[in-house]
Amino acid sequence: MQKGNGMKNGASVGRVLFLLLIVGLGLIIGPFFGEISSKSHAVMAAFGVAALLLAAIIAFVKLYRRTSADEAFVRTGRGGRKCVIDAGAIVFPLIHEVIPVSLKTFKLEVDRTGPEALITADFLRADVKAVFYVRVKKEPEDIIQAATSLGMNSTNPQAVRELIFEKLVSALRTVAATQELYSLNAKRAEFAEAVQRIVEQDLKSNGLYLESVTISSLDQAPLAAMRAEENVFDAQGTRTIAEQVQAQRVARNQIEREADQRVKEQNVKTAQYVAQQEVIEARARAEAEAAKSIATAETQQKAATVAAQQSKLAGIARVESDREVKLATVEQAKAVEVANQMREQAAQIAAVAKEKAVQLAKRDQLIAIAEAEKRRAAAEAEQLMTEQERKAAEQAVLTVEVRATAEREKEKAVISTQASVEQQRIEEQMLADVAAYAQVKRAEGEQAAAEKQALAQIRLAEAAKQAKELEAEADRAVKMVPVNVAQEQVKVQDAQITVKIRDLEGQARFEKIARELQVELARIAAEKEARIAAARAFGEALANAKMTFWGDPTAVERMSRAFFQGQAHGMWVGGLENTLPADVKAAAKSGASALGATVAAAVKKVLGIEIDPAAAEAALRDSVNGPQAAASGAAGA
Repeated sequence: MQKGNGMKNGASVGRVLFLLLIVGLGLIIGPFFGEISSKSHAVMAAFGVAALLLAAIIAFVKLYRRTSADEAFVRTGRGGRKCVIDAGAIVFPLIHEVIPVSLKTFKLEVDRTGPEALITADFLRADVKAVFYVRVKKEPEDIIQAATSLGMNSTNPQAVRELIFEKLVSALRTVAATQELYSLNAKRAEFAEAVQRIVEQDLKSNGLYLESVTISSLDQAPLAAMRAEENVFDAQGTRTIAEQVQAQRVARNQIEREADQRVKEQNVKTAQYVAQQEVIEARARAEAEAAKSIATAETQQKAATVAAQQSKLAGIARVESDREVKLATVEQAKAVEVANQMREQAAQIAAVAKEKAVQLAKRDQLIAIAEAEKRRAAAEAEQLMTEQERKAAEQAVLTVEVRATAEREKEKAVISTQASVEQQRIEEQMLADVAAYAQVKRAEGEQAAAEKQALAQIRLAEAAKQAKELEAEADRAVKMVPVNVAQEQVKVQDAQITVKIRDLEGQARFEKIARELQVELARIAAEKEARIAAARAFGEALANAKMTFWGDPTAVERMSRAFFQGQAHGMWVGGLENTLPADVKAAAKSGASALGATVAAAVKKVLGIEIDPAAAEAALRDSVNGPQAAASGAAGA
């Protein structure tokens, strides 16, 4: 039909071109045969030329044929055979014929399944779906060969498939017959390459090129598609399938049974491990509780011991620091020691009671552990017996079941008896251990109490001894205070006399008082000797005197200092009286009564001694009237 349409279109175009050609030639040549003006002749010639040009343009447009990128064609007829690729050519309908050739890749599917499945080397049938990709190479020889072989059907994929389908199937059968089904499936790439090598040679004669072969599906054909009763190949294949399927079934069943057995074994091991871990956890918990109880008891015992030691040290410190109440401190220390002993005994009794409670708790825990062991053993035995019963039921051996039941009862009785005996032995051992531990702790407590009591008595004796020694040292110090004071007063008097001598030496520079200086120096020397003798006598008198002084050791020192200060003041007043003029002395005597109260107040403020104002007035009068007599009287005293 395409060829007829082309011829019809070509005939129409030919008639139009022929008509234009006749008209053009008539317009150009016609005026030469008639009498017309030159102007008309020129116009007709121009139209004739235009008609010829139009005919030439239409002929080129309508008769020139181009090729696309995915197509070529072969032109036959006038001028011989010509292959046109990626170009064009003038095609005259009456003298030329065009055969188009498609350069596209054709996808050809081959489905061999069911009764048409391929037979393999092991006589099995393989359902295979293969896809072949073919095309015409862009070469003149291949295009001409395809045009010759396919003709006008080279652009129709279905026509190409019908032409080469049997070649493709033959190649698949040839390769499948040389390999087993497992090999075909495992080596699909090699299978496709072998088919491609065979098909390539066959397709060259048709001008086709095989790009690739793809095995899209490959599987064993179902048994329903095999004709075992009328086909020897299918009969052999059916037998092979049956043998392999049954063998795999047996192997699968064996694997499943072995897996079930391993699962049971793992379950038993897991149960045993869990039970063991529970026992270990219970045992560790019991040991931790026992250790905690023991640590608590030891802590309480140590606290009681430290408290007793602190109380004892406090009592000893009080004995050493307080000498006046040592007897009361001794009694208090004894009371503290007795209280400590009672506290320690109470702590020991509490510790023994706590230890007993701990031991009882441990015993209860051990009993619980033993019961748990017994229950676990019973559970394991029951589980093992259940497994044996199941196997016995499978094997249909009733005697094994009876024997297993008897052995299970026997083991349960033995386990129960062993648990009872072990529980009784543990209880007796715990009671014996608790009693022995209580006796040992009681003896240790009594021994510690005796040792602490002896140590307290030794400390008390040492404290009493130190108190006696301190008292003796204090008495000796009190007795030596006056002597030391007298010696220091002598040193003070020496210093005062030295100062006065220097003062008098300064006054000796004046000639008016040179004689008086000599007399005063003699008097001072005499007073010095008298004061030294008085100080020594005063010190010896205090050392040998049996007097009782109330107050601290500084009281005697203050008294002696006041005595010697009085002597010094007397000497100072005497010296002042010797140096005063006569009129000043008279005024002093007249004002002595008024100064008595003032001197008494000054002495009280400075020395802290209360003096009667009348006595002070008399002393002033005596000092004014006769200082030498007063000084000598004081020295004699």
